[in-house]
Amino acid sequence: MLTVRAARTDDLGAIVNLERYCFPPEVAFGRSRWHYLLAHAKGRTLLLLDEKHQLMGYLCLLEHRGWDRLVIQALAIRWTVRRLGWARRLLEQVIREGKAAGWGAIRLEVGDANEEALALYQGLGFRPQQRLADYYGRDQHAHRLVLPLVSDEERERRRVARTQARKPSSQAN
Repeated sequence: MLTVRAARTDDLGAIVNLERYCFPPEVAFGRSRWHYLLAHAKGRTLLLLDEKHQLMGYLCLLEHRGWDRLVIQALAIRWTVRRLGWARRLLEQVIREGKAAGWGAIRLEVGDANEEALALYQGLGFRPQQRLADYYGRDQHAHRLVLPLVSDEERERRRVARTQARKPSSQAN
């Protein structure tokens, strides 16, 4: 049975190893990027562990208050436990928690060639927002997908409130 827990900085080595296992070198995050994500970034990483506490997957999520969005930076599942629903479970947990915390949306980028991931994300309600040419390198395009967590009306109300908060207040003479 697999379990989910929050990552700690002492998980860095295992995360970097799985990152290198799952992604080509030109797109994989390096040790320094992962150290930043675990130690300093505003957000969290969920780990998927087997009964021997071996890392089987992770989902890294950043908070972006200015955009009122959560941003999925990375999602990886070891091939031995793929297609068993674990990526979906991690995503569903993040979606539930994002809604409960009042976030406006969740955003991620996914390569055009990753048809399984695209199908998973679209099945959860993520919709294409933008095509990203050469995002992962030459001729390796991607899409930015967004899952709204609030209604269109609420999103517009929040946008107006942010805009008004940025305007300097006028002073009476």
